[in-house]
Amino acid sequence: MNSEREKIVVGLTGGIACGKSSALSRFADLGWSVISADRLAGEILASDRSVQIQIRQRWGNDIINSSGSIDKAAIARIVFNEELERKWLEGILHPIIRSQWILFVQSCPSPKCMIELPLLFENNLQSHFTCTISLIAPSSMILKRLQSRGLSMNESESRMNSQLSMPQKVAMSDFVLWGGGAMEFLTHQVQQLDRTLSSRSIN
Repeated sequence: MNSEREKIVVGLTGGIACGKSSALSRFADLGWSVISADRLAGEILASDRSVQIQIRQRWGNDIINSSGSIDKAAIARIVFNEELERKWLEGILHPIIRSQWILFVQSCPSPKCMIELPLLFENNLQSHFTCTISLIAPSSMILKRLQSRGLSMNESESRMNSQLSMPQKVAMSDFVLWGGGAMEFLTHQVQQLDRTLSSRSIN
């Protein structure tokens, strides 16, 4: 995909609760065409009948909420406590998600495209991108943010441990943004990186 010389295609990743969604939103404000793998996953769970049937067959009615839709919180409790179950779900969702963001890039009229992929490095997707960006933050802050979302300490640690460590993501990234500070500082970093990437515009 990075052979499409008229486009800059950036993969945005990083640790959980490090500010990826906030950074993506700010890049969008600066004219980037953006898409989120997490958002795509939510849409698939909500609308893909085949996926819903497979999930229900594997985990039963406990993962169906009162409205009849998939209970994402119930699924999270399963997959972040049992690696085998997480791998099974990823095996269903990831090919669909990947086909959708690849189509997004191919059809995107903007010369600057960005895809938020929490598991970019875990799934060895670097070759799809012109460059990669990682968001990082202190572990103590990540735990605090996750617990503010209603997760227990064990649940928070399970989610953190399901990804590569922060030093590993930093070592594999082309650029790193600090997501452990004030929102104004994250915005400033995004603005600076936007200027850097835009200056690389490929003719």
